Amino acid sequence: MISLLALMQNGTSVETATIGHEGAAGAGSGLGSRTSPYRAVVQIKGTAARIGTDSFRKAVTESVSLRDLVVRYSDHLMMMVQQSAGCNALHVLEARLCRWLLQTRDRSDSDVLPLTQEFLSQMLGVRRTTLTVIARALQTTGMIRYRRGKIEIVNRAALEAKACECYEVVRRGGEEVFLHAKA
Repeated sequence: MISLLALMQNGTSVETATIGHEGAAGAGSGLGSRTSPYRAVVQIKGTAARIGTDSFRKAVTESVSLRDLVVRYSDHLMMMVQQSAGCNALHVLEARLCRWLLQTRDRSDSDVLPLTQEFLSQMLGVRRTTLTVIARALQTTGMIRYRRGKIEIVNRAALEAKACECYEVVRRGGEEVFLHAKA
């Protein structure tokens, strides 16, 4: 899983989108983009493929279906960034944390996430102590179990019920990207 981070001048950052096995970091380069407005950081290791920018741009230029897929994915990524901005401004931390855990689970295909509370607090833009209180409440109600460096999703349905609407909006948007590719 790759986190896309918005970086501030003072060195702080906040996650604006995530990419998993369903996506691609730098997909906009296929459409001619040469610079990235964010920093991409691998958060959960996995297997990935890599293609050079020139080769990718050539493939996108030569294939209408690939170009259409890259455009839809780029639109989805922009929607994810915008949804994240709204979520961070309007939703309570508990709902945002539930959304984030579910999105990360979907991208990693594992209920056990190798993540620390320190990392989560940075991704969500909150103090670690505040995140600890919320994570403890989720653990007490049986939704998650955590120990140093690992968070396990125990009750996905309960997390979905507590997550803000942003989880479903982003999930459905991602499905739409690839639904059209199969048609």
